[in-house]
Amino acid sequence: MRPLRYVRKLLIILLILAFTSSMLLITAEAGNLAYGAATVEASSLNIRSAPDTDSSIILTISHNEIIVILEQTSDAWYHINYHGTEGYVASQFLTSVVTAENFTATGKVTGDDVLMRSTPSTSGSLLGSCDAGTIVNLIGINNGWYKVKFGGDTGYIRSDYITIISDDTTSTAASSTQASNAQLSLRQQIINYALQYVGYDYVYGGTSPSDGFDCSGFVSYIFKHFDLDVTRTASSQYAQDGTRIAKAELLPGDLVFFSSNGGYSITHVGIYIGDNQFVHASSPKIGVVVSSLDSAYYTNVWYGAKRILPA
Repeated sequence: MRPLRYVRKLLIILLILAFTSSMLLITAEAGNLAYGAATVEASSLNIRSAPDTDSSIILTISHNEIIVILEQTSDAWYHINYHGTEGYVASQFLTSVVTAENFTATGKVTGDDVLMRSTPSTSGSLLGSCDAGTIVNLIGINNGWYKVKFGGDTGYIRSDYITIISDDTTSTAASSTQASNAQLSLRQQIINYALQYVGYDYVYGGTSPSDGFDCSGFVSYIFKHFDLDVTRTASSQYAQDGTRIAKAELLPGDLVFFSSNGGYSITHVGIYIGDNQFVHASSPKIGVVVSSLDSAYYTNVWYGAKRILPA
C-alpha cells in the first residue's frame, strides 16, 4: 500500500503546482489596477520620464486637468497616464487624489471577453463583454475600475484590462502641419462624435442609433450631425462626395473605401480617425467598431479615399 500512498501524494503535489502555475499565468495576463485619479493643483505640471526632477520632461499639462494614477511609486511620485501619455509626476502638485473623479479619455480593451459590469465590482450585474482592441469612452474611475460608455450602456471595466490611448490632443498631432486649427477642431469633433457609437448594432439600411447603422448610413449620420451633406450609399459617396485623395494623404475625418469583389464596386466605407485606424459599421456580427487599415483584410480590399472637409 505504501507505493499507492506515495502516488496519491505525488498527484496532489502536481495538482497544487498546476493550479499555482495557472493562477500566476492568469495574473500575468492583466496589468495592475489603476490607483485612482487626481486633479492638477499647480498652474502647470511636468510629466517626467522617471520619478525624479533630473529626468526629461515628456509633457506639461495645465491647472485643473485630471490624470489617472497608475501606481504610487513613492511618497513623492506617482506613475500616471494623461490621455495616452505615461510618465511620472510629483505628488505635491496634485489634489483630490483617489476620488472617483469624472474625466474623459479614450480607452482600448487589452483582453478578450472582458466583462463590463453595472457597478465597480465583480459582484455587479453583467452588462456585456468586449474583445481585445475594442475602443471605449472613459468617463471616470472608481476603486480601480474605469467607468465607461459603450454600446449605449454605461458601466465599469477593470482598469487592468484597458489602456488609455491618445485623445483629441494627440491623435491628430501628426497631421497638425497639414490643416488649420479650426479644421482640426472640426475633424476631431467628427471623430469624437463617431467614436461614441462604437458597440452599436449593424443593421442593413440603418441610419440612426435607434435603428442601428449600415456602413454608409453611419457615415451619413455622423456628417449630417455637423450639417455636412454626404449621399446615402457607399458607392455614391465615393462617386459624388468630396475630393479623391491618396492613402498617404489621409487626415482624420476623411472617408476610406473598400471593395470585397476585386474592385468591381464599392462595398464598404468608414471614417479615418488617425494612426492608420478607422471607425465603421462593420457587419451584423460585429457592429460599429474601430479597425486598422494595416490589417491583412483591409489592406487587401482597399479601394480609395475621399476628403469631405477642406485640407
